[in-house]
Amino acid sequence: MNRYIVLLALVAALSLTIMLGRSASSPPPTTTQSTSALTTTASLPPALYQRKTTAAQPQTKLPSSFKGTQIDGQFRLDNAGNLIVGAETRQIFDYFLAAIGEEPLKSSIERLRRHIGAELSEPARSQAITVLNQYLNYKRQLLDLEASYARAPNLPAIRQRLAAVQALRARVLDPAVHQAFFALDEAYDRFNLERLVIRSNPALDSDAKGRAIDQLRAGLPSELQDLLVPQLQTELREQSAALLASGASAQQVRQLRQQLVGSAAAERLEALDQQRQQWQQRVARYKEERQRIEVTRGLDDVERRSAIERLEAEHFNDSERLRLVAANQQQELRAAAR
Repeated sequence: MNRYIVLLALVAALSLTIMLGRSASSPPPTTTQSTSALTTTASLPPALYQRKTTAAQPQTKLPSSFKGTQIDGQFRLDNAGNLIVGAETRQIFDYFLAAIGEEPLKSSIERLRRHIGAELSEPARSQAITVLNQYLNYKRQLLDLEASYARAPNLPAIRQRLAAVQALRARVLDPAVHQAFFALDEAYDRFNLERLVIRSNPALDSDAKGRAIDQLRAGLPSELQDLLVPQLQTELREQSAALLASGASAQQVRQLRQQLVGSAAAERLEALDQQRQQWQQRVARYKEERQRIEVTRGLDDVERRSAIERLEAEHFNDSERLRLVAANQQQELRAAAR
């Protein structure tokens, strides 16, 4: 696989958090109020920040993209009425700020401030406004930072850019907000960067790279491991398909799997491949024998059906027969759709 293409693909993955956090114009300056009294929870990667669909939308005169959606999450408070800063706080902010491009930034911010005022009482209201101002200041400075860094597909440039983004967060956001909003994002970026380092290391063979990625995945927070599964599955499916289309061997596919998901997962996938192949071979033999029964002369419908049922019982257990029925139904649906 072309090393430049691998690097370029992972540049895009490492940039996901930043790209989703951009705004279109500069927000008002941040306030100086401290958020030291806030409670925090871990953040979720911004790829999960999506508006929930609902039949009702209580607000009026909203941008068209808000239609059929509801605010994603609710503010949480501790027993003293302080704001608990966590994933839902950033989700709410991003819900409103996602309208940038459909309306002026000022309008989106004003709508978000009104929501905060309607939902929260003091001290949580002022705390939420303080966090919002910090977040807006971060997004404004992020635009400037991004403009100063070229998107070069090489490890030093990627590492330098990520370090600059993390330094910006640490400088602009209170530590509690930084942790709550970006802890998992930064762990995700570190994982992708270290995986890129492993995959690009010419001193490691495929097995060694797979073991190294196993260790890398094992060290991730459990919630991030769960969130990574869809991404890794997508990467694996797309890159495996491209590799097979180019005429790659089974060994090359195995090496790709090791470098994407690690040796342990690659071995599990190989076992699944073998099971799938064995199943397909059994189904193929069954279909051949069934075809012979269907064309055999001298059998009435009852005798033919009985012979097919005996054939199924010989080849498959009860659960496998259900699977066979489902597979046949899917095949019939695909044929009917053509």
